[in-house]
Amino acid sequence: MGALLVYDVSSYKTFESVDTWLAELREHADVNIVVMLVGNKCDKPDHQREVSTEEARAYAEENKLGFIETSAMEGTNVSEAFTEVLEEIQVILDR
Repeated sequence: MGALLVYDVSSYKTFESVDTWLAELREHADVNIVVMLVGNKCDKPDHQREVSTEEARAYAEENKLGFIETSAMEGTNVSEAFTEVLEEIQVILDR
């Protein structure tokens, strides 16, 4: 009932793939699936970033997705991403 769509903030090509991944999820998953857009590698310096936080956040809002940026290498927001998805799933289950 939950999915994390992870793209690399230093690779615009991965962000462009999110549309395809989201369409596949919506086609094959439960209608109540909780989806969070996750921008990974937020530890990269600004000059290496190809996807801005603002652009990704706007995409998430437009598509009714959660949004967070993480760094798997540094452990930044990784558990928070999973926790937020699990909390949203629990809200759905409690209905």
